Order: sequence, then C-alpha cells, then structure tokens
Amino acid sequence: MEGVRGAAVNQPVRLLVLTPVPEEGAGCRFRISQFVPALERAGFVVTVVPFFDTAFFRLVYRHGHYAAKLEAFVRQTVSRLRLLLARNRFDLVFVYREAYPFGPPVIEALLAGHDRPLVYDFDDAIFLGNTSQANWFTSVFKYPQKVASIIERSAAVIAGNEYLAGFARAHNQSVTVIPTCIDTDVFTPRTDGGAGAGVTVVGWIGTPTTAAYLRTIATPLGRLAATRKFVFRVSGASEPVAIDGVSVMNEPWSAGDEVRLFNTCDIGVYPLVDDEWALGKCGFKAIQFMACGVPVVASAVGVNREIIQDGVNGFLASTEDEWVEKIGRLQDDAALRQRLGAAGRRTIEERYSLRVNAPKLVATLTRVIDRSPEVMTS
Repeated sequence: MEGVRGAAVNQPVRLLVLTPVPEEGAGCRFRISQFVPALERAGFVVTVVPFFDTAFFRLVYRHGHYAAKLEAFVRQTVSRLRLLLARNRFDLVFVYREAYPFGPPVIEALLAGHDRPLVYDFDDAIFLGNTSQANWFTSVFKYPQKVASIIERSAAVIAGNEYLAGFARAHNQSVTVIPTCIDTDVFTPRTDGGAGAGVTVVGWIGTPTTAAYLRTIATPLGRLAATRKFVFRVSGASEPVAIDGVSVMNEPWSAGDEVRLFNTCDIGVYPLVDDEWALGKCGFKAIQFMACGVPVVASAVGVNREIIQDGVNGFLASTEDEWVEKIGRLQDDAALRQRLGAAGRRTIEERYSLRVNAPKLVATLTRVIDRSPEVMTS
C-alpha cells in the first residue's frame, strides 16, 4: 500500500473511526482527530463518525431536558444502524471507547464479524462504569462489561496507560500503550514570561464530569487564600464554582480558546480521588498544563506518578497539607515556577507529544493491515 510501510496492498486503506463524542469532546480531539493528518500521510483514508453530534453533545451534560435527549438519542441510533449498511465501504474499523453508548456491544460485534478487522482504543477505566451526575438515569442502560467483549473481538487494542493495558491483556495479547498526547506545536508556552499580572493565577481546566474533584482541594485553597492573594480560575465545569474565602473566576471553555486558557494560569492544579477509576485516568490535563510550560500540582494517583517527578517537573500531593505547601511554594517563587514549567515542557516533548506518538498509531494500524487477508485482497 502506497505510504504505509510494510503493508502488502497497493491501494489506500479506508478507515472508519467510530467515537461516542464529536470534536468538542477531548477524547475525540486528542485520541483521534489530531492523528488524522499523520494517518493520511501514511495512506489511510479516514472517516470519523461520532454518535453524539455537536448539539446532542452539548445537551448531554445539562440537567433535565429528558425529552430532547430522548429525541436526539433515537435520531442518532437510527443513523448508527444505517452506518452498518455501509460497512462494505471500509477496510478497517477503529472504535474509540464504544460505537454505541448503551447496552451490549452489538454494533462492534456486527462490524468485527464482517471480515474487517476492528481496532479498539480506550483511555478510561470504562469497564468499571461511570456516569455523569447530570445523566444518572442512563446508568440503567450502561453495560461496562462490554469492554472486555469488544477487546476480545479486536485485532488490536490501544490503551491510554499501563493500568488499562493490564486489563486489556487479560482478554487480548495484541495491546499497545499510546498515551493521550499533545501537539507541542499548538500547545506552546507564553512568550511574555508569565500569565499573571501581579496576582498569581491558580488554574483548573476540566470537564463537567471531573468538576467534582475540586471538592478535594477546596480546603487547601481556602487555607492558602487566608495568607496569600491569588485568583483561582476555573473553566470547563457545567456550573459556576464557588469556594469559601477564595477569589474564583469562572471562565467559559471552548476548544478554540483552549491554549489561551491554559496560558492564563501561573500554576495548574489537577486533583483526583485515589480510587480505581482514577487509576484509569491518563493525566491529560496535567499534560496540557505542562505542554504550555505551566507548573502543575497533581494528586499523587495513578499515571500522574509516571508523568510527574515530584520537585523535578512538577509537584505531587497526597494530603491537604501537601497541597497547601506545594501550591504555596510555587506562588512564592517565580523562579521555581519557571524551572518546573520548563522541565514539564521537556517531559511532554520527549514522551507525550504527537510527534513521538503518531508513528506508534500508524505502526499499530499497519500491523493489523499486514495481518489481514481481507484487506489485502479487497
């Protein structure tokens, strides 16, 4: 195949990518869309089809609106089923997380059983089950055990970290770890020497489903505010955040404004709870802060311990006292912020950049193509 090293066919490979979320969702942007140019250069013709369209995706995280959600759900279900009728147009199927957000893996089974290899990618411990509070009623229809079933049917599996890969290897031996990575030509540090103009800006940028973790650092931030002047900038929560005694600036999030938002912060915080779900997290918000040269204080949980060397390229915190001490040290010492920020940037460039990881995805898909007689003879 022209452009795909080692492939045994001489025509482009038609790749269908199924994702639950559109580009407004970080998973689609950073585990799919940013890889498309590299895949196209390698000879793939890529078609990305999300289950949630943009309007539906924005509606999902709003409380209530059940009738509108049901109407959109039915519409998108019909669209997904129609896609099965067009499956012969594709040589290879790539599923990110799940092809259909509820119930058993019927669509994945039909696709994998159609003489076309299926590659599966996941970046959370979704085999445990986890539902947004805004949509608690959907937990009845969730089917987390389908993850193992999809993995067993897959020609190859891509996991976002080693914890997830360990789960996958119990069901499939063809597992590759590709961390959620960043385009370091897009996510770049500010050039003016700092984000704040006199007052230190401590920032959290997340999603509606991760905003609950802010409760774990509310007390440390309150303690810091009693002795230091700073602004806590929050972006990505579904509702305004307020913390007693803390000057909180809630700012709207948008994909087009994302890099600027990270660069408005002098210090980034990435709190998590130490539980099994957190072990599946890929540390991506810490990675984004670090790519922008913003020193980060993160919970000493899961993959954060692999990304961050405490005191070298960021800080790890396990207790309220450690959160207070380490955010406080960064607030008090601009040179320390600069040093840890620069070291964090180097870490991302060397291990978590698109430049380093795009070839891994191309190689993984190419190996699947090379093993597949159906693609070679189509």
